[in-house]
Parts: sequence; C-alpha cells; structure tokens
Amino acid sequence: MKILFVYFPHYSREKGYFLLSQNRFAKYRGTPELIYPLIPASMLTLLKKGGFNVNYLDCIAKKLSWNTFLEYLYKLAPDVIIYESKTPSVKKDWDFVNRIKEIFPKTILIGCGDHLSVLPEETLRNSKTDYIVLGGDYDYGVFQLCKYLCGKEKFPQGVAYRNLKGEIKNDNNPLFLSNLDELPIIDRDIIPWRDYHEAWRLYDEFMYIYGSRGCPYRCTFCSWPQMLYRGKVRFRSPENIVTEIELLINKYNVKEIFFDDDTFTCNRKWVMEICNLIKDKKLNILWGCNGRVDNVDEEMLKCMKESGCRFIKYGVESANQKTLDRIKKGYTIQQVIGSFKITQKVGIQIHATAMLGFPWETKREMLETIEFIKRLKPDTCQFSIPVPYPGTELFQEGKEKGWLSFGENWEKYDMSLPPLKNQFVSPQEIVHLCRKAWIKVYFSPSFIIRKLKNLRNFLYLRLYFRGIISVLRGHLNLKLFKK
Repeated sequence: MKILFVYFPHYSREKGYFLLSQNRFAKYRGTPELIYPLIPASMLTLLKKGGFNVNYLDCIAKKLSWNTFLEYLYKLAPDVIIYESKTPSVKKDWDFVNRIKEIFPKTILIGCGDHLSVLPEETLRNSKTDYIVLGGDYDYGVFQLCKYLCGKEKFPQGVAYRNLKGEIKNDNNPLFLSNLDELPIIDRDIIPWRDYHEAWRLYDEFMYIYGSRGCPYRCTFCSWPQMLYRGKVRFRSPENIVTEIELLINKYNVKEIFFDDDTFTCNRKWVMEICNLIKDKKLNILWGCNGRVDNVDEEMLKCMKESGCRFIKYGVESANQKTLDRIKKGYTIQQVIGSFKITQKVGIQIHATAMLGFPWETKREMLETIEFIKRLKPDTCQFSIPVPYPGTELFQEGKEKGWLSFGENWEKYDMSLPPLKNQFVSPQEIVHLCRKAWIKVYFSPSFIIRKLKNLRNFLYLRLYFRGIISVLRGHLNLKLFKK
C-alpha cells in the first residue's frame, strides 16, 4: 500500500507561509520558520517499519500550488492520503479533499489534527474524508487503521467514519499509548528535516524532539492538552530520549535540539535524570524547551544548564494577576519575576510569551503587560492575540458569554484579527498594540545594548540578525528584506 502524508497547498504569495506543522496555533507569517512535524514523522516511521510504502510532501514548505500538487499526485498515485488540519485551514482543506476525491475516487483520505479531533462529524459532513483519527497519538492510530485497511488488524478505536448507509459513527474514544517507549525512534530520513527550523536556533544542524505528550496544567486557552490529549500526560523514559539524542548527534551531526513538549519541566525527577544522563555520556549538544515559572528551581536549572540547556520558553501571558487567574495559569506575578531572575542567574536564555486582547482586558492592562515583559529583560519574546479554539475552555466560555466575534467562520481564527470581543478596545487597536509591543521591546535602546554586550561570536551575531529579520518580515509583515 502506497501512503502519502501531505500538508495541503496553503502557501500564499500575499500572506506568506501558513504555520500548520506541529503548531499549537495557526497563522500566516512572512518567513518560513516551520516546525518539524514530530507526530506525522513518528507515524511515517511506524508505517515504514510496518512494510508500507511511505511518502511525505509539505506543500507549504515547498511553496507548491494546487496544480503542481496535482501533478505530484498523478505521478505518485497513492492508495491513501493522510492530511493534518487546523481550525483556520479546515474549510479550505475540505475543498482540497473534495477535489482530490473527484479526480481519484478510489483514494482513501484520512484526516487528523486538533480541530478534526474535536469536531470530526463536521468534517465528515462537509468533505469526502473517509476516516478521521482522534486524539494526539494519531501516529499510532493511523498505523492501526492502515493495517485494518490491509486486512491485517481489526477496526481500531478512536476513528470516526461514515458507514455504508452514510451514517456518521464516532466512538469518541481516542487511542492513547500508556508507554511511549513502544514507539520507534523517529526515522529522520523520511521527512527533510532541514526544511524545519526557527529564527532563534543557534546552529543550522538543529532538530526538534519530544520527551512527553500532554500537559498536567489546565490553561483555558491552550489547544493541545485539551483538544488532543484530554488532560493525559505520558513520558518517554530518560534512557530512550538520550538514545535518540545520541543518534541525532552521531548520524546527522546535530548540534542543537528543542524539546517541543507542552511543558518539559513539569516532572522534576524526570528532567534531572535526562540532564544527568546527558552529562554522564558527555554528549556535546545544546538544547531548549518549553517550561513553566512555577516548576523550576535553581538546582534544577543549574543541572539543565550543565547538560547543555541554552534557552527556555516561559509563558508569562499577562502582567495582570486577575487575567492569570481567569485563564487558570496557576501561578503568580511574583513567581514569574522570581523564576526569570534565577534562570538568568544560571545563564539560561529566556524566550517570553504574552497575549494581548482577552475580553475583560483594558488598554491600560495590555500596556502594562508590554512594559512588564520589557522589565523582565528576556532574550527574546513574542506577543500574540488569544484564540479560542473549539474544544478549549476559553472557546466554551466565549460561546456562553457571547464573546466570539466570528462564530464558526473558522477561517477567521488565523490571528489576523481578534476572534474574541473586547468591550474596551477595538479589534484594530488590539492588532496595533501587538505590533507596537514587538517594536517597543525589540527596538528599544536597552534591548539593543543588552544584545550587543552579549555578542559572543559570529553564531550569535547571525542569530540576532536573523531574529530581527524574523520580527520585521514574519511578525510585523513588513516588505523590508522580503525576497
């Protein structure tokens, strides 16, 4: 059986690259900083080891048009096409699926991803998708489904479909593996890993990795823990993770990795074991991760630093405690300040994230968040508009309280305009405040001086220059430096 995993042609000359692969939110941006699709890569590894003929195509990364993609399909003639969809792309994906089915009626279409996992019936009603695999372990779910299609396995749980009568069936019971070590280490030769990177990488020999799936915290806006993993958290063993790191170093000469776990630092004992194994094996690797300010301490951060941790992402989100409480972040402003200080003390760089435009926020509170981020002195930061994806608590609250600006016009949930109504600030002004925040932090004299003082070598000079271009082209969408 010949299988193709594809990201449909969502590249736009006007809007740029659509952030779809391995992204917790989806939007267009001017620079091709796409994240390596870890779960699809795991899926294709499983399928390849299972004897299937696997193929991969990212039409976004390759900037392919529909016609070029169609030519590819004629040449490949896959038996099964698997695609991932997200909220802003789903309606366009229905169109792609229906057009494919008209031309290749015998080809089986399988959908997966967070939006489809929450609303599978919607896609089955509006497109000719044959199956939708639910949940975050859709790599294993798709593998089981493909074995069923070959007559090698019974029909798996966690798959929505239409029966012969056209009735939609959905057991709403995603398949979750209890032991992630059962999954094979990702075969990095299947997907061209050099197509995927971010502006903050220090080395070009850079790869993404995951150590866990899910998150124990309950932030109301966060998509994957609610939409894909339903509150479940599983961890790979430290030995399994470090074995993969050794492989990446020895086979691909990788010099830097990023743990794209929802919250890498949520299990202190596990983190310490990974760090100590890296140190014991004397692995020469730099790494980064997503962390939280309420589950790090100086001893743990020192151990992370000694094992090669170069930077950590902290979700600050707001300078207002009322907002942090309403979105259930579970920590205080003082914890933010304290963790920034000890992280900077041990020499780990910080990327801070913040959101502007919650329905209850005033303009003054948004400006306070911008100033708070400046005072924290992160090495890099980002400002986003909160998006209430279906399946999240924030979406449900927005629906109940009449906050949703666009209803089910999913294509508008692409962060171009705020999808949440704000009684104090207009949508256009919120967008303006986000742009202002980027400029106010990155182009402030204090930030520039701090960067110049910390300039260590050519690699850091290149990183800083690339970061500024990313801000200008990617986030502010300025035409300056456009290719």
